[in-house]
Amino acid sequence: MSYTLTEEQQLIQQNVREFAEEYVLEHTTEIDTSGEFPTEIVGQAAEQGLFALLFPEEFGGVEAGFLSYILTVEEISRTCAALGSIIVNHCSLAAEAINRFGSKEQKEQYLPAMCAGETIGAFALNEFCADPGYGESKVVAVREGQDYVLNGKKYFVMNGGAAGVYVVFALTDPENVEKGMSAFLIEAETPGFSVARTIEKMGLNGCPTVEIVLENVKVLASNLLGKENEGMKIVQTLQPMFKLALAAQTLGIAQSALENSIEYAKQRVQFGRPIGKFPAIQSMIAEMAANIHIGRLALYDAAEMVEKGEEEYEVKASMVQLFVNKIGQKTCLDAIQVHGGYGYSQEMLVSRLLRDVKGTIAIDSASEFPEKIIAQNIMGL
Repeated sequence: MSYTLTEEQQLIQQNVREFAEEYVLEHTTEIDTSGEFPTEIVGQAAEQGLFALLFPEEFGGVEAGFLSYILTVEEISRTCAALGSIIVNHCSLAAEAINRFGSKEQKEQYLPAMCAGETIGAFALNEFCADPGYGESKVVAVREGQDYVLNGKKYFVMNGGAAGVYVVFALTDPENVEKGMSAFLIEAETPGFSVARTIEKMGLNGCPTVEIVLENVKVLASNLLGKENEGMKIVQTLQPMFKLALAAQTLGIAQSALENSIEYAKQRVQFGRPIGKFPAIQSMIAEMAANIHIGRLALYDAAEMVEKGEEEYEVKASMVQLFVNKIGQKTCLDAIQVHGGYGYSQEMLVSRLLRDVKGTIAIDSASEFPEKIIAQNIMGL
């Protein structure tokens, strides 16, 4: 295993960091406070090619590789976690679903605009019930001739309202919920498709999260993504790489918490000396730095495995998720502790970082617990 980044990867990392610090940083507080989708910033990010990293050149992508994408998500989230969420939900879920499972016509229709950031994508899987396909408001697709008619509600759709195209999962075989889910590409202006409400969140503000209502939405059979009743195959394929992208977000937020804690500990004076000279503060900061370093090595290792096509990356992704979720939250809590009473103030950045990191951890809570996946694999069960 090699953790030395290539010259190209280092250049991408440096360019993204400079872009984030020069163009994004000054707007981060406003984005968090207003909760509005940062259209101008998203456009600037798209101009930098940040929406095109994963995708083939023939469809407008740059094919920079998965590790370069992970580096990008980490650097953006270090500055603005909401923008990180917009990119992750767009790239890792919506666009990647089309890239992997779409027909040539679907790829030609959607990917160029998605790579250019002209069309934002959203992934509509979640329903108010814990699992899609079980609740009273579940989305059901009924075949009518060569088309489908969809009815129901989708919950906690990130990028919702700002997206131009949605990957919507609907039950096509009510007799077999586990294997009866299908995915459809639905454009925002489709009759009967609407945003019912915006869901207010404690963090990741600026990445709009909504409830979607489908009322007799007619979808052409050509908009079926992949095969009928194989929607969960799409979810299961994307899940490990989505976990790694979320881990990159979490590490970016944690890195910001560490940097802010170091700066504060050097400036804050108590009893005639900087608090950074106190053993208790040094211990917390040392643990924060060590945990982030270990998490980053594990994340980059798993990302390299994805690039090489090694099957074991699925289990590694769960290991990364398990570790990074724990240390990400702890790092942000410790950062507040380093800041003392000021850490609880909205005036301090670290309070926002804690709210944001809870979001990157909670987003994937509907998936299987990583402990279960890891244990079953290593025990061969």
